[in-house]
Amino acid sequence: MPACLTHYQFGQEILDRLDPELRSCALAYQGEFDVGLQGPDIFFFYKPYRKTEIAAYGDACHDQPAIKMFRPILEKVRHKGTLAYLVGLICHYTLDTNCHPYVYKHSSDMSEHHLMEAAYDRHILARSGQNTARHCAIPSSGLDFQAMAELWPGMSTATIKKCVSSQRSYIWLLDQPRILSVCQAIAGSRGKFSAMSLPDELSWIQEKYARNLDVLYSKALAEGPEKIRQAWAQMGTKDMDLSGFELNYKGEAAFEGA
Repeated sequence: MPACLTHYQFGQEILDRLDPELRSCALAYQGEFDVGLQGPDIFFFYKPYRKTEIAAYGDACHDQPAIKMFRPILEKVRHKGTLAYLVGLICHYTLDTNCHPYVYKHSSDMSEHHLMEAAYDRHILARSGQNTARHCAIPSSGLDFQAMAELWPGMSTATIKKCVSSQRSYIWLLDQPRILSVCQAIAGSRGKFSAMSLPDELSWIQEKYARNLDVLYSKALAEGPEKIRQAWAQMGTKDMDLSGFELNYKGEAAFEGA
C-alpha cells in the first residue's frame, strides 16, 4: 500500500518540510493527521474476514483517479482537524503512487504484495531506529471522526470510527503470530493474513526490494510538500488545477469516469 508503519513514518518526515501554517495545523491535530496517513486503507479493516460494501468502497477509492476524490474535497476551504486529515491523505496518495507500481511489478499475487509491504515496514523500523509496535501508529481515541467523515461521501461518522479502531486492533493482531494462527484456524482462513504480519527479519530478496523502495520513498518525500501546497492553494477556488493527481492510488492512469 505501502503498509501502515511506512505511511506513518513518511508523514512524520513530511511534517518538517511543510509550510509553517500547515505544519502547525497538522501538529495541533496530530491524531487526525496520523489517521489521514492511512488513506483509504482504513476501509479494508472493516470486518476484513469477509467481503463488505465498506471494503468495496476502499477498492473503488484506490482504482479511480485521485482527482475524482480530491476535487470535491477542495471545493470547500478546510480548517482544523479536517485540514490536518486532508494533509495526511495527500501524503498517503503521494507515497502510494510512487511505490505501488514497483510493488505490483514484483508481486505475483496479493500474498506476495502484502509480504513485501510488511517486510518494508520492518526495514523502516530498523532504518529509523524505532522499536514501537505498529498498531501504535494508528490513534483511535480523542479524534474528530465527524471531520474525517466529511471527506468520504456516503460514509457515516460511526463507520469511520469503526474502520479506524478496527485497523488498530487488527494490526495488533497481525503482529501476534500465535494468536493470529489460532484466530485464522477458527475462522477457517488459515494463513490468509499471515503475509501481512511483521517479519522478524528480511530475506535477501526483501532486502533488495527494500533498497529499491527506499529510492521511491525519497522521491515521494521530495514531491509531497509541493502536492500538499498545491492542494492547499486550490481550496475554495474555481477552475482548480489538480495536475499531479491524475493517477489512481495504484500509480496507474485511470479514466475519471471509472
